[in-house]
Amino acid sequence: MKVRKGDNKKSFFRSERLYHTGDGWWISTREQTELGPFDYQDDASVELCLYIRKINMYNSQIAS
Repeated sequence: MKVRKGDNKKSFFRSERLYHTGDGWWISTREQTELGPFDYQDDASVELCLYIRKINMYNSQIAS
C-alpha cells in the first residue's frame, strides 16, 4: 500500500475536507469543527488554508 511520507504502514481513513450541501460549501476539520456555509468552493478552500495556518501558528506557540 502506498503511504504518505512520514506515515507508518497503516490504513488511514482520509476524506475530503470540503463538502457541499443545499446550504452551500462546508469545511470539516480534524478538531470536529464545521465551518460554513460558503457560497463558493473557492471561498471555502481559502478559508480552509487560513484555518490550517491559524492552527499551525497556535501549535508552534504552544510548543515554544
